[in-house]
Amino acid sequence: MVHAASNDLGTMFLQSIREDDEGNLVYNEVRDCYREIEYDPEFEDALKQQNVPYMKDDRKIYVLGNAAYSQARMAEFGADIKIGSDNEILKRPMKDGILNPDSPKIAMTILRELQKICIEEHVGPARKNEVLFFSVPANPVDSTINNSFHAKTAERYLRSLGYDARPLGEGLSVAYAENPKMYLPDGKTVPYTGVSISMGAGQVNFCLSERGLPIDEFSVARSGDYIDTNVSRMTGQPRTKIIRVKEKDLDFNKIDENNEILLALDCYYEDMIKYVFGIFGKRFENNRGSIDHPVDIVLSGGTASPPGFDKKVKRVLDRMNLPFQIHEIRLAGGGDRQSMLKTVAKGCYIRAKQIAKKIEAGKEVLNTIEKEG
Repeated sequence: MVHAASNDLGTMFLQSIREDDEGNLVYNEVRDCYREIEYDPEFEDALKQQNVPYMKDDRKIYVLGNAAYSQARMAEFGADIKIGSDNEILKRPMKDGILNPDSPKIAMTILRELQKICIEEHVGPARKNEVLFFSVPANPVDSTINNSFHAKTAERYLRSLGYDARPLGEGLSVAYAENPKMYLPDGKTVPYTGVSISMGAGQVNFCLSERGLPIDEFSVARSGDYIDTNVSRMTGQPRTKIIRVKEKDLDFNKIDENNEILLALDCYYEDMIKYVFGIFGKRFENNRGSIDHPVDIVLSGGTASPPGFDKKVKRVLDRMNLPFQIHEIRLAGGGDRQSMLKTVAKGCYIRAKQIAKKIEAGKEVLNTIEKEG
């Protein structure tokens, strides 16, 4: 049996889906972050006793993933935090959707360890010929960021772990997971045809696909991090607190006007949506092609997960002169936050499963030829 697996390399979260030896799907999620602490042997002993993942060098201990996020929540009370800075208590090995260029050496080492934890924690090392698709962001149209080094580095590392690792565009993976459609006048639909959008922490990735083939892929370098940083500066609260409020309490259907964080989040979400979808509108306005029938637009990712987000996007798009009709603007996974976070990993897994089946079928053909020969 050729096993299938996926890894979504998100700025905020790493997600993975793998098959265990019985063929059951195993999902795992790890926060893509770390906390940097001066080395203390007693603290290291405590981490070992509690089975907390960490790394160390001669000077510092790096607490990894979910444990780092939990520790940062408590540390906020006693820390001298530089509000709005990327160098707060909680740090991340990725920035703007790719490997963090501000600290490439430690960022790469930590990202690799977090990847391994995310992929192998519940299933174990790679099996022979295991196919793994991992997500790759498109290059942004409003920045000089280039994902080539990031993509090649990730592929090389995953192959070193024993996986048949292959990249998949982040926006296209949403199309595989959610199957947007084009709606024809005779009532028939064209599958995997429409606009798929992944809204993570670092970038917003777009993909226009036809029958599962990417026609246009691009990204915009303004998403969740942009919102968190600006709300942090406006309210004087650390970004870790802003993230908690955003993930737990933000609901665009009922903003509490007495809560300054929620009000600021609403303000900067509105700003981000107008900016991002303004670029989206211009991209298709200048397109020489045509889309003759209504298509779906699918929204996925943590930044798109607060209730009512799709309504905000619809109000902005309704004011645009797009060169195609929209059949429906919908949230991935029915709007369930956890499902929306898994969308990219799900799409990568579906693609990996397709390739694994082709490899398995090819083996069966070879076996038949060898037997008949």
